[in-house]
Amino acid sequence: MRRRVCEKLLVQCSGNQVKVLDMKEGGDEDATRTDEAVSGKAVTWNGWYVSTLFCAVSLAAFPIFLGFLLLFIKTDPAAIELGGEPLPTHQWQLTQMAFLTCLLLDFVSYLFTVDKEKARLFYFVLVINGLPVVSYGLLSSGVGPILLDAHGRRFIAMRYVVWLFTTPAMLYLYSIVSYIPRHELIIAMALEYVVIITGVLASLLPSFYNIPFLMVCCGCFYRVMHTLNRMLTLAIDDSTHNPEYGRALRGARLFMTVTWIAIPAVWFSAYAQLVSHLAEEVMFEALDFGTKAGISCMILHSSIKTFAEKQEEASQHALFDERQRTIAALEETARTKEKFFAAISHELRTPLNGIIGLADGIMEGSCGDISSRVRDRLGTIKMSGQRLCSLVNDILDAASLRNESLRLVEDNVLLSEVCGHVVELTKPLLKRQVQMVYEVDKDVPIIRGDPERIKQILH
Repeated sequence: MRRRVCEKLLVQCSGNQVKVLDMKEGGDEDATRTDEAVSGKAVTWNGWYVSTLFCAVSLAAFPIFLGFLLLFIKTDPAAIELGGEPLPTHQWQLTQMAFLTCLLLDFVSYLFTVDKEKARLFYFVLVINGLPVVSYGLLSSGVGPILLDAHGRRFIAMRYVVWLFTTPAMLYLYSIVSYIPRHELIIAMALEYVVIITGVLASLLPSFYNIPFLMVCCGCFYRVMHTLNRMLTLAIDDSTHNPEYGRALRGARLFMTVTWIAIPAVWFSAYAQLVSHLAEEVMFEALDFGTKAGISCMILHSSIKTFAEKQEEASQHALFDERQRTIAALEETARTKEKFFAAISHELRTPLNGIIGLADGIMEGSCGDISSRVRDRLGTIKMSGQRLCSLVNDILDAASLRNESLRLVEDNVLLSEVCGHVVELTKPLLKRQVQMVYEVDKDVPIIRGDPERIKQILH
């Protein structure tokens, strides 16, 4: 019962914000967690989420880039039957259907998501999985331009255009599971643009001339991978209290590392003429789908939480712990109060019994004969002492009730005597113009009960 009362007192605390401080040793890492990085709130501009604006700009700019690409770049006939291998039109259709299926599943998940922050991430999924649906559809229909690069390989320009829009969005989705500062995310996204552009130039330029672009591309890609790895490593370090969640994050980090590194590995293998044109295209399609579908499934459908969700969960745990500590403190205060009242009550009962005993002795003639007026005053003193003693006993009984240690003494009870005692205790409380009339049937039988508890009930 006491615990329920304490919880009611804490209802008003449920809306308070709880600030969670990370007190890890090694302050160098924590020093980088600026308020901007750890706030867990999406950045807004003129009332619009910047991330939503980024997705809207990407979806609006993609058709423009695609239109220029289709208008000014035409398919090279030599690239169609390169090395006797026809275009993998059927594989492009299958890849398009795979992306479309993934996009539809994400859309269904979006419809049934009550978390507004997580639902907003569907705009990124629309960029990541929606643009490949368009590009592979154009390729399978023969509209997408296909060229020959300087090394005799098929150069699918539309793929690089899609990567320009999708890989920065993928970087953002990876970043939301961590508390990486925003300036590092922006740098990584800018470097990803450099990776794609220099990769295109390295494909179109002949050997030796493309070496500087290859070096820049590899250096920027290494920096992007370092940032990606740091994002998930920071999230893993924060999951030490939950080993299963940490294992899920390690699996996500391994998947991300393998799939992202495999893309340039395939490019260099094709550059070195180690794989056929068909094998190169199959591997590119598999990695393209794996990286994009993997990140959308990890964020929208798996148990991996965004950093904002983890902050909210930590705040709820902190609030719950604070409530538990406050309840325990209130319970301890209540116990201390009960002990104090019990001690005071015991100390008060001793002199009260002495006063009552002295009044009884004087009324019985231990100090000689007394007048009726003195006897009335002594009777008043006796009744007042009995009333105070009764109040003290009530306090002790209340403490016994809370501790579930109250004992009932069963005895023969004459209700007329009990009622008479209660009347005598109540009369001093009456106003002068009020008269109490007490009548009891003398034939009331003797009952079994605790006389003191019956007096408490009647009084």
